[in-house]
Amino acid sequence: MKPVTALPDSRKTLLVGSIPAPDAREAVELALNELGPTLMCIPDGETGPRRQWVTSIITGLREHPALVLKRDGRWSDYNDRPHYRVRRGATLDPDQLQLGYDEALRESQPVLNGLVSKHGLKAAVYQVGIASGFDLALMAFGLVGALRYRRAFNSAASREMRSIQSIVDNDDDNADDNDVDKDVVFQLEVPVELATVSRAPRALRPAMARWMAGVSVELAHMAPGGTKMGIHLCFGDLNHRAHLKAGATCAPAVELTNAIIARWPSHTSLTYVHIPLAAGEDPPSLAESYYAPLAKLSLPTDTRLVAGFVHEALPADQLRDVLTMVESAVGRRVDIAAPCGLGRRDAATARDLMRVSRLLTTA
Repeated sequence: MKPVTALPDSRKTLLVGSIPAPDAREAVELALNELGPTLMCIPDGETGPRRQWVTSIITGLREHPALVLKRDGRWSDYNDRPHYRVRRGATLDPDQLQLGYDEALRESQPVLNGLVSKHGLKAAVYQVGIASGFDLALMAFGLVGALRYRRAFNSAASREMRSIQSIVDNDDDNADDNDVDKDVVFQLEVPVELATVSRAPRALRPAMARWMAGVSVELAHMAPGGTKMGIHLCFGDLNHRAHLKAGATCAPAVELTNAIIARWPSHTSLTYVHIPLAAGEDPPSLAESYYAPLAKLSLPTDTRLVAGFVHEALPADQLRDVLTMVESAVGRRVDIAAPCGLGRRDAATARDLMRVSRLLTTA
């Protein structure tokens, strides 16, 4: 398997979530057509029920035999969601939790393989988004349940990550010599952790960042040796609204990132960190002071920094200004992304954002 190598002097584009398309074929075809060689990793588009992040997983728990639905929800916001409890006398067995990550990759793999071959790629890094166990448990059971059951969700995710790695490895082993070399990177998604740090009082924020970092890296500790992972910090984008609002600067994201890096296990590779510099309907700031805390980032040299600022509310020239401010603060080139997945936009807006992202890679 090939390593994912950081190239700080060459910008790439990362699609951190869903793509507005009816299926994986159209989603990935759109991404490859618009982004071409600037695309860092190849997602399957997270189409259909997976378009709204974890809603399909949480909604699907109503079929779990160990759980009881306490209150239903319509997902108008993150509070308006299904709430569960574990049945009296039952346990939440990780082996009975089916999160669907491996099944989604198994279904989309033939499409992905065909498209990367069609586009003449010699190597492909497939990207699989994985929600943190804390976020899943919090959405399902509330705060007390998150503390109690997050390891069950992380254990289930770890099992499915192993399954996915086996699928990709076996596909590579069975490929002809002229076929594409394939690898996979798992994108760990931690919006609740970032929102918690951002909302903490300034005096308590360092301690909260350390605690949330410990929660964030639990799945990485469970992953098998050699696993490649990325971190997707996020403020949420349910219905394209910033329900988990950002702060006055990006300092909370920097503090959480540094705390995660300090606790990252040595047996897994942290290939990139995505920091959101906008949120939902809120565009990125045009004030240089917003980005100044990025100077305090302590990223390893082989970990790519992905700046999530590409937003439809700003024209390309202002987005170039944001990129200049970001790279000036960081002191190195960064990669380009939207603050979250594009699935809550319409197809035309998503295409426009991909095009401006590709343009910014050569700015």
